[in-house]
Amino acid sequence: MLVSPQTESLLKRVNNKYELVIVVSRRGRQIIDGQTPRVKVKDDEKSELTIAAIELNQGKFNIEEPEAEKENF
Repeated sequence: MLVSPQTESLLKRVNNKYELVIVVSRRGRQIIDGQTPRVKVKDDEKSELTIAAIELNQGKFNIEEPEAEKENF
């Protein structure tokens, strides 16, 4: 369960809860795969998903839509 940052504050940075899940999971996977976190955390203090949520809450990365979603049908 994510306690901090609050889900409500994260939802202000994305369009909906489904996008929130995708964005945080993608960034969490990048951290797991070796990318350096963009926020300071103590060693092994927080999970990769929590780090990704903190980064999103602090605006440390941009959310980019895939090209297919940008097209008007």
